[in-house]
Amino acid sequence: MWSILADLFVGIFDFVLDVFLFRGLRRKHGRRDRSVAEDAFEVARFDFVTMTFIALVCVGLMLLLTHGVGLSVGWSVGIGIAVGAVWGVWRYFRLVRE
Repeated sequence: MWSILADLFVGIFDFVLDVFLFRGLRRKHGRRDRSVAEDAFEVARFDFVTMTFIALVCVGLMLLLTHGVGLSVGWSVGIGIAVGAVWGVWRYFRLVRE
């Protein structure tokens, strides 16, 4: 039970820290100020919607490469993770710049 509470606390702390880091990055880049609620919504949308979509597409790519193309599992997983990492970083930088 304590591990569930600890994970919940860490998750909430991580989300709040992400919002304040996001606000700091936007301020550093000279972007317009938004309310904390708007920034929290954008970070939550990125964390839950965008990253879930990227993960599902990358898993589909891994399965396609393994079963459709015939690549080994190791290469398929490596390519899928690389595509997901690049796509996630690109989307985060777009989020900071908007």
